[in-house]
Amino acid sequence: MKRTTQNRVRQILYNHAIAQVPKFSKWTTPELRRAYPFHRLLFSDEALLSARIERSVVTAMGKKMYPELAKAIAEDRHSDVHLEYTIEGMVNDAAANMVEQIVTELRTPKKQRATPREPDHEAELMAIIGSPGGGQSSRTVTADLFIGDFSDGPLFIELKTPMPNLDIAAESKRKILYYYLIMNRTGIEDAQAFLGLTYNPYLTRKKYGHSFTKQIMDMDAQVLIGYETWDLIGGPGTFDELLEIIEDVHQRLLEEGFLL
Repeated sequence: MKRTTQNRVRQILYNHAIAQVPKFSKWTTPELRRAYPFHRLLFSDEALLSARIERSVVTAMGKKMYPELAKAIAEDRHSDVHLEYTIEGMVNDAAANMVEQIVTELRTPKKQRATPREPDHEAELMAIIGSPGGGQSSRTVTADLFIGDFSDGPLFIELKTPMPNLDIAAESKRKILYYYLIMNRTGIEDAQAFLGLTYNPYLTRKKYGHSFTKQIMDMDAQVLIGYETWDLIGGPGTFDELLEIIEDVHQRLLEEGFLL
């Protein structure tokens, strides 16, 4: 990353952290010990507080921090970068119906599926693009992050935390398939789209085991996990740079007395 981008990323992280600090003071130690009596057996008061506010903090990260970081990092190398970017195009009804059929079948438990469908990016695209007929209608999809001048073709990314629920995984799949369909109908054949998971609590791709993601997505062709997301957006080594900046900001917050 350029120095200006590093500073921008550093400021985004710092501002987000400061905005979360008030959550630390909402609970007293006696309240936490009473609310989590059995956790107290093994965890410190600081750990109890962390557990209590984690969901709220993570939700805030997903809504604001990750998109801002992704945009800042993408703009280090690209100029056509957008958050919440809507792509619109005409598609035929047969292809749209095939998208809905694929998503519906995949989100149905395997034992209840009428067909033995498994996530398969190439097969899905062939089925969709090879479904001519029916009327024409307009469809729109909105990308969490869109890079129009990405080197390998217009890039559509759904930025999500690493364990999305079934509804989120299915909607991400639907948006990705519609994006490919719209772009194909407009003659853009090098478009690409991914579910970009912002970090990986399983550490490695091989160990990644969240059931809903694996149920819905072609893991090899449609999903970026952890460092893969950031390195695609910003280039090789971006995730490692990001880790270093996070440590710098964490140290600053400690020195300024904002952290426990």
